[in-house]
Amino acid sequence: MADVMNNWQNFLIQEGATIDEGLVTSFGETPADYPELKAALTDLSDLGVLALEGVDTKQFLQGQSTSDTRLLNKDTFLPGAICNPKGRMLTSYQAVEAAIDTILLVMHRPLVESSISRLEKYAAFFKTTLSDASEGYRLFGVSGPDSESLLDQVFDAVPQAITQLCIGENYLLLRISAQQFLLIVDKSGAEKYWLELATTIKPAGVGYWELQSIRAGLAQVRSEAFEQFVPQMLNLQAIGAVSFKKGCYTGQEIVARMQYLGKLKRRAYRVIIENTTPPKRGTEVYSSPHNKLVGSVLSAAPADEKNAEVLAILHEEQADATSLIINNQTTAVHIVDLPYTLAAE
Repeated sequence: MADVMNNWQNFLIQEGATIDEGLVTSFGETPADYPELKAALTDLSDLGVLALEGVDTKQFLQGQSTSDTRLLNKDTFLPGAICNPKGRMLTSYQAVEAAIDTILLVMHRPLVESSISRLEKYAAFFKTTLSDASEGYRLFGVSGPDSESLLDQVFDAVPQAITQLCIGENYLLLRISAQQFLLIVDKSGAEKYWLELATTIKPAGVGYWELQSIRAGLAQVRSEAFEQFVPQMLNLQAIGAVSFKKGCYTGQEIVARMQYLGKLKRRAYRVIIENTTPPKRGTEVYSSPHNKLVGSVLSAAPADEKNAEVLAILHEEQADATSLIINNQTTAVHIVDLPYTLAAE
């Protein structure tokens, strides 16, 4: 397994990648280049694939997913999450019906095995099998304002709407936000597609992709957030990742109560900080000047040579904050609107 990944990373290094702790951090660009970067091709090796196969796959997932699995088809994928009985998320993902009776869940790679372990006790009652299929695929991100027009030069069809899916030879192309596309490629054709895309789309490190995710308000459950948050804290109800009409699933009662009784006091906010060093995921955030714990960092990325952007879980009292304490430093902040309403879709 490690040899397969090393072969892929060796290919990326030959193409100019700098790799740090398994992630491609740069192809020579710096955050100062981000404002002028109109489209970027990013390796997303931190994502993995959980495969579900069998005639009961949709029925099984319907009882575990926050989203309505019945809506999956050859043209539509769905974001979603899996919760424990207390409504806290084990993982979040993009669900794709790759073939009849086969669904792929794209999630933070370290959570694939733990998700399988949690789900297997329920899967035992259905004709479905769960497996870690991460090594069978390579995942690319294409993001930025010119992404759609440049992808049009490579693929016969490009998704026009968010949650639209295009299936081609050895690939799945998903539009996950207005300016972000996720490409799932069979590993056998990964180098070919990378080289073809790289002729028109500049490769860049994961920081640029993370920045676009923050601006789109797309939060992901990663290892640091395992079983910490209910879906609404990551604003998942605003992007179609939670259905309040589908019926029961594990944790559904808690999630519904949070939605309808109005008890949610913390959620994800987009925060611009006047600091060139992004805080690490999981970093605690304190109010200024009272030094009270008010949240934590979900993701962060440099925005340019002066600022970084953060998607952070914050208490609602901080919605108008102009400064916060991060990493023991009082930092000037600007809290920016997200590109969606918080009502459930």
